[in-house]
Amino acid sequence: MKPPKAILFDAGNTLVWLDHPYLVTLLAEHGVHTTVEALMTAEAEAKLVLGEMMRAGQAANDGSAAETLFREMFRRVGAADEQFPALSAALWARHAESHLWKNVREHTAETLEELRRRGYRLGVISNADGRVDGLLQSVGLAAPFEFIMDSRQVGLEKPDPRIFRLGAEKMGLDPSEVAYVGDIYEIDVQGSRAAGMRPILIDPLWRWNAADCERIRGIHDLLALMPEAA
Repeated sequence: MKPPKAILFDAGNTLVWLDHPYLVTLLAEHGVHTTVEALMTAEAEAKLVLGEMMRAGQAANDGSAAETLFREMFRRVGAADEQFPALSAALWARHAESHLWKNVREHTAETLEELRRRGYRLGVISNADGRVDGLLQSVGLAAPFEFIMDSRQVGLEKPDPRIFRLGAEKMGLDPSEVAYVGDIYEIDVQGSRAAGMRPILIDPLWRWNAADCERIRGIHDLLALMPEAA
């Protein structure tokens, strides 16, 4: 497969990761004791459930999808359904104050810089609340990107293929010349593929065994997939 000319990225759980230590603390405050490792496993399982629900039309790609994800995560570490309204209220209050997705993993910045050195143009397309540009600025990841596209600001939301095509248009490229990297199959893979891009799925715990696309555990693995750009 010919290397693309550009790589576009999701933000949450691709460039910046869910703050699992905070979730451990929050759950403990409500009498549910777990670990970061258990929560990461629960999150991977919850994403599979979310995908099934989205395919069945039982979850939309908006706030209800995030609510579904957290509810399924928390169930798997022992939280009762009746605890979820209080947990949810605390979650979104924290998110308004300090993003829930803000942890940067090792080698992220170095990987982005190496991809640029190899000749790839980089950008971001994220389903977000208007703050993703500021978030990436605050964690030191904004500089490598030509643009950071926030769904709230452009009025389109993944998996709508139009938001992916808009990203390609901003770069003056055909979608076939662009790869898209994200962590939710039904949103990131199906949406970017429908737009004509090369989809790459972030699968840190290697749970998406039925996925019909390239998979990586984190963006550092892109270096094995992306040689020098043409």
